[in-house]
Amino acid sequence: MAKPQRASVSAEDQLSADDIWDVISAHFREKGLVKQQLDSFNEFIGNACQTIVDETPDIVLRPQPQHVPGKRAPPEGTRTIISFGQLSAGKPTFTEVDGTPTVLFPHEARLRNLSYSSPLYVEVTRIDIEIDPATKEEREFRHPARNLYLGRVPMMLHSDFCHLNGLTEYQLQNIGECPYDQGGYFIINGSEKALIAQERMGNNAVYVFKRASTAPYSHVAECRSVLDRGNKPARTTQVKITRGGVKGQSGQCIMVSLPYIRADIPLAVVFRALGLESDREIMERVIYDTDDEEMQTLLMPSLDMGSVITDQNLALDFIGKRGNSVGATRDRRIRYAREVLQLEFLPHIGIGAYEPAKAWFLGYMTHQLLATVLGRREEDDRDHYGLKRLDLAGPLLTGLFRQLFQKVVKDARSILQHQLDMGKELNIALAVKGRTITDNLKYAIATGNWRADRKAAVRTGVSQVLNRLTYAASLSHLRRLNSPIGREGKLAKPRQLHNTQWGMICPAETPEGQSCGLVKNLALMAYISVGTPVADILEMLYNFEMEPLYEVTAERIKRQTKVFLNGSWVGIHPRPEELVTALRVLRRSGEIADEVSIVFDVSHGELRIGTDAGRVCRPLFIVDTETNLLRIRKQHIDLLRDYETTGYTFSRLVREGLVEYLDVNEEETVMIAMDQEHLATSGDHATYTHMEIHPSMIFGVCASIIPFPDHNQSPRNTYQSAMGKQAMGMYLTNYNLRMDTMAHVLYYPQKPLVTTRVMEHLQFRTLPAGINAVVAIACYSGYNQEDSLIMSQAAVDRGLFRSVYYKTFKEEEQKKLFGQQETISKPDPAVTLGMKEAHAYSKLESDGLIGVGERVRGGDVLVGKTAPLGASRAAVDAAEQETASGMAALSGMRTRKDCSLVMKRTERGVTDKVLICTGEAGTRMVKVRVRTELIPQVGDKFASRHGQKGTMGLCMPEEDLPFNVDGIRPDIIMNPHAVPSRMTIAHLIEALLGKVCALSGVEGDATAFTPVTVDAIGRELVRHGYDPRGWELLFNGQTGRPMNAAIFMGVNYYQRLRHVVYQKLGARARGAVQVLTRQPVEGKSRGGGLRIGEMEKDVFVAYGASAVLKERMCDVSDKYRVHVCERCGLIAIADLRRSIFECRGCKNKTRIAAVEIPYACKLLFQELMSMAIAPRMVLTDLGE
Repeated sequence: MAKPQRASVSAEDQLSADDIWDVISAHFREKGLVKQQLDSFNEFIGNACQTIVDETPDIVLRPQPQHVPGKRAPPEGTRTIISFGQLSAGKPTFTEVDGTPTVLFPHEARLRNLSYSSPLYVEVTRIDIEIDPATKEEREFRHPARNLYLGRVPMMLHSDFCHLNGLTEYQLQNIGECPYDQGGYFIINGSEKALIAQERMGNNAVYVFKRASTAPYSHVAECRSVLDRGNKPARTTQVKITRGGVKGQSGQCIMVSLPYIRADIPLAVVFRALGLESDREIMERVIYDTDDEEMQTLLMPSLDMGSVITDQNLALDFIGKRGNSVGATRDRRIRYAREVLQLEFLPHIGIGAYEPAKAWFLGYMTHQLLATVLGRREEDDRDHYGLKRLDLAGPLLTGLFRQLFQKVVKDARSILQHQLDMGKELNIALAVKGRTITDNLKYAIATGNWRADRKAAVRTGVSQVLNRLTYAASLSHLRRLNSPIGREGKLAKPRQLHNTQWGMICPAETPEGQSCGLVKNLALMAYISVGTPVADILEMLYNFEMEPLYEVTAERIKRQTKVFLNGSWVGIHPRPEELVTALRVLRRSGEIADEVSIVFDVSHGELRIGTDAGRVCRPLFIVDTETNLLRIRKQHIDLLRDYETTGYTFSRLVREGLVEYLDVNEEETVMIAMDQEHLATSGDHATYTHMEIHPSMIFGVCASIIPFPDHNQSPRNTYQSAMGKQAMGMYLTNYNLRMDTMAHVLYYPQKPLVTTRVMEHLQFRTLPAGINAVVAIACYSGYNQEDSLIMSQAAVDRGLFRSVYYKTFKEEEQKKLFGQQETISKPDPAVTLGMKEAHAYSKLESDGLIGVGERVRGGDVLVGKTAPLGASRAAVDAAEQETASGMAALSGMRTRKDCSLVMKRTERGVTDKVLICTGEAGTRMVKVRVRTELIPQVGDKFASRHGQKGTMGLCMPEEDLPFNVDGIRPDIIMNPHAVPSRMTIAHLIEALLGKVCALSGVEGDATAFTPVTVDAIGRELVRHGYDPRGWELLFNGQTGRPMNAAIFMGVNYYQRLRHVVYQKLGARARGAVQVLTRQPVEGKSRGGGLRIGEMEKDVFVAYGASAVLKERMCDVSDKYRVHVCERCGLIAIADLRRSIFECRGCKNKTRIAAVEIPYACKLLFQELMSMAIAPRMVLTDLGE
């Protein structure tokens, strides 16, 4: 291949950093960050549902003779055909209890606890075919097509059928939505639900794995075959090679495991069952090169093993005997085996008489196996990301909808058949049950329990409540992936970062603990394919002179390249380079979808084309291989910048062949330059085909907020990615209109001085989650040991990190038995049982609701509610005849009980908002939002953006803090011991750059892999009259003297995390106890105590603090007085009222002593006595 002519790189051709960021801005402007969720759902609603309906066979009803005397049976052949046609869906609506349909917007759905869903209708056609008894002619009566209600489908926000789709920022604000909310989630019963992408192995591809040394087979080639339509589960076919001989055969034998066949079948037998009767034909299917003696030698024992079976019927009988049809005749066994081979064996190749093509594919599987055994091909890597597929909302809901629609059709068939048999008029609307799809889809998204396949296990956690703590947490949640591997497995390989995940999966953002490496997040520019139809690509391949597989002969395969489409071998091509070039030109011009993957594996002579859904891909700049320059030019950047007038978008760059999407497999066949410098210096050693858009795009949402992440030890970036989701900030701009269960809002959030270029697209500058603080790194007073922080009391008083915590309480009038209704009102003490103290109701207004602006604390009633006392039906009838007050006066009884909503003991705040509305069932519902001001105090948790987390150890008065010559005092004093071992160098660089930004009034760029140096920052500091390394002379605030050492001081962006002491404090003097042991209950929410456990007990024992031990274990826990017989030591009977004491065991009535022991001890003794074990207490008089 001739080397490319290097062109001189002019200033016009070279893209600047700003130009590249303009391309990135165009990408996020068009795609957003949840585009993969929206596209997947739109594919489900737009195409997948209709495909499922079209694939469903018509319902054919034939009247069954009922043998009713005097009634003639209809002529044979009379039938009714019900066919399902076009689906139609509207925008989300809600039907009120009175039957009024109303347009439903997401904001109303959240407030009223409704589900944001759209009605789905299907066109149903009925054809009656009658037989003329005389002429036996068929007469067809076609009824007009009707649209029938099929159910309700939850709608993803901002998808094509959502009311918010296409609205402007102003219009979104008018209907109560935040313009920065990108959608991509569902609303079920008022709760926002995100669907987590599920990782799985790709289908239809051949994988070869090495088995453990103890296994009988050394290598196994397997193919999980799935038909691209229909609801059949994956059929796995395995080709295995043994370690030694089988049943007296020498050499390694190859066996095949087939679906529904209990035993492994010799390879030659399967080939003969597929119609290849001679060994030569089998050899040609497996070994493409007749001179390959090594592979022939390895295959010979397998051919010898099947030599007894000489023809196809014998082979089919051999397979049928090992099937599930025990005791069947030979013909039935042969039919069974043929059905297995035609329908269940490699269904992706074809269902029906596709034996020649299946024989070629089985030969290919065997070839791959033998090549791996001979060391010519490496075994497949299970963790290679090219082998993985991600199921998003589209495929997940498609699997569920297919199953549910089949159930609807099956139920409808049985109901209609019954109506027909009973001679009734067919009522199709009654037979098609709308609740099936509505309830099951709602249940799956509400609970996260997914069962798309009847045979598969239920998947849990597929749907999760959307994290709304900060905006970044919400975005991150919508880009999350989950590997369904058991969390208890200690296997390290699936958890490790794989080379193929570069640019696709964030290397930093993953949880700590058991889910580490299994729960991942998409990188910023990664996209998940939605799938494109295979038929168009296949037709295109035939037009490009591809020879179909069923016409292939053995001698041509050796010289030509095998062509695979989604794992299925479709043919061979003599000139693969031309085909690949043509396909790439078509893809870059938009003729075929940009997500189609074209992988030319030259070493193995294979061209693999992928069009299936769930492949992770990412955009790259295309390099012109002739000039070695980027195809994108300055003129394109200018068009992008002026997008409002030109309408030029990122998609245009893709369509014009300047940028293209590559998946993991295709990425391995191209040469990617990291930046333009590498491109310019490529020389003779490399010919680049693509260039990274920007290396910082390898990170996900949360890691992109970290300044200089390339200067940190990698676990620190992982810790910050987790903590960034717990930071308080501004989670949405419409927080004041929402009634979220819990929400934190920072009073004075600031955008960071030290920023990254990506933050602009994550809306972190608009909805920030932290504050720029002046930070000194020093040991000062000793109150910042072990990751504690000293904070300035004056800064806190001025509002530093002050926040508000919103909590929403909900109460609804529910219907009880016998149609009794709960009532929201102020309880009347005259007729209500179980009321609290009178002052608890003092803040309620006449309607039973608390007013806005009331200061509330534990024990206060927020919503008054009463329910009728549980009476019998007769009593209820009697009560209806008398008025409630009259009945109470007559009987002197109370008729209602109190069910009011009460604040918990530890809570306090001010009522912020009260909402009265009706729920889904038309019942009255009240929501009360209480706000609590959270002022930073000792014990609250804070963190920088580098995993440097700590709690406040002291809130120091301003006059005691150190100060510099300008009188500046730090807001936070951090301990220097927190830095060296953790190697968070970026924390220090951020402090320096933050200082420069504060002095010069500009924002600092700390994007990953930018060429900013500490020296350059130092020079700027010197220009402002400061030390280049950030050192400052500070004066001790308590003595006024200069401190002995220079102190490092700068500006860091700090986050206040959700873990606040106010919500964790738990203490009690007295309270509830357990029924069984009479010890204090456990847990802060129940007002429980703090347990002195085994280890805590050991501390008191070691110190000899026996009085403390007795007090903790007995006096303040479950102290109990028990009477013990002094003779036998058993527990005696004591009647304290009549002063009668008796020990039944030894008839003692006088020598009985009172002993104080824990109640749990008494319980243990009694349990032992129930087992016929006598625990005796030996008593000693304290006076002795």
